[in-house]
Amino acid sequence: MLTADLLQKYGLPEDQVLDAVELAVTRTLSAALDTTVSVRAENGLEIVAYPRIGRPVEVPLHAITRKLRRHILHNVELELQRRQALREAEVLQELRGQVIYGTVGRIEDGETLRVVLEIDEAFRRLILSGECPLFYQPGHERGLYRVGDMRAFHVTRVHAVQAGRHSARVRILLSRTSARLPELLLKKLTGVDGIVCQRRVAGGFSRLATPVRLPKSAINTVGKELGEHLYVFVAEKSGR
Repeated sequence: MLTADLLQKYGLPEDQVLDAVELAVTRTLSAALDTTVSVRAENGLEIVAYPRIGRPVEVPLHAITRKLRRHILHNVELELQRRQALREAEVLQELRGQVIYGTVGRIEDGETLRVVLEIDEAFRRLILSGECPLFYQPGHERGLYRVGDMRAFHVTRVHAVQAGRHSARVRILLSRTSARLPELLLKKLTGVDGIVCQRRVAGGFSRLATPVRLPKSAINTVGKELGEHLYVFVAEKSGR
């Protein structure tokens, strides 16, 4: 019932795969048989049903109908997808709070941007999908995005979600309106720490304090990227 391809597909540790299989099969059969069921998956599936009256009964695989087997396989894969998404979300949490460039891959219902993100991680390159909802898009940019546009985004959230009944995935939420976007872009360009955006009106202006004078070229580059004017000043150090 459980092919090697299915179990190797998700790249999860063996103990998590076995636990996911046992949980999914237990839930499915308990509901289908209307009784308590226990499952062990270490050396093939060992299934035992515990009827309300009488002794426990072992359930052989050949006694499970083809339709129920398909339902079991579906739920096993869904559970494996869910755990893979949780694991990926944990690994990708380090992206939260960062600024990242992405390419608009498609625009859903003329509003939500689906963004292709390319991340260099150790010795591999990850291609991920992020989303930027309408309310995270500045007013002066809404309706003007085109597939293929490359823009800078602030990663505001990374978490695992269930996508409908049949799959789970990692959701990477992106913003073009975040007050931190201009300061993160300036830091990325200049390497200067301690830049703080005190106020931002997306598409209008941003007021930023910096500990040292920044190159005008970097300020102009960020202003052009965001389509707004940057007021950048060197903050005076408070004396004692």
